[in-house]
Amino acid sequence: MPRQSDTRARARDEFARRLADYGYLGVSLDDIAKTVDVKKASLYHHFPGGKPALFMEVADHYTQEAAALLQSALATPGTLRDKLLALAASYAHGTYNSALSNQIYYATRHLDDDQRAQISHAYVRGLIQPVTDLMSQAVATGELREADPGFLATAFMELAATVRPSEDDHAPATADRLAGDVVDLFLRGAGPDTR
Repeated sequence: MPRQSDTRARARDEFARRLADYGYLGVSLDDIAKTVDVKKASLYHHFPGGKPALFMEVADHYTQEAAALLQSALATPGTLRDKLLALAASYAHGTYNSALSNQIYYATRHLDDDQRAQISHAYVRGLIQPVTDLMSQAVATGELREADPGFLATAFMELAATVRPSEDDHAPATADRLAGDVVDLFLRGAGPDTR
């Protein structure tokens, strides 16, 4: 008999996989229970709130993992460009699960207001605010021109998220080149005026 924490983690991971592939409405607790090899009642034991509770666990786990990766990239020593390169490279190397992130966002419409607010606050606190703080510091030091740091953070993150990892034999080199292209494009468009 698997340990409770193992069952809980396996159910969370299976829900996340199915959520990324099929969206919230395409995930069935019956299917999760069968795949994890437990009775559906066991899922309700671990997640008394049912499907929304299991979804909240998935969203929280994803946000915590992504926030840790983001903090690691932002802790890169050096200049603003070095930190942005590390962040863009994490996207280019496939560190973030964009499909899951998108499905978490879309699924929030199926939650109550409190659950939606909880996910939104965790996402902003863990994934948006640290980049906004970086941009705010860069504006203050003149590394970036005067602009709203929240806008700069969103613009960079959206640009970085467009980079998809390559599946060819030269994937690391291609990913690093793409990350550099993203950072150069961002900095040339947002760098300080030299007029």
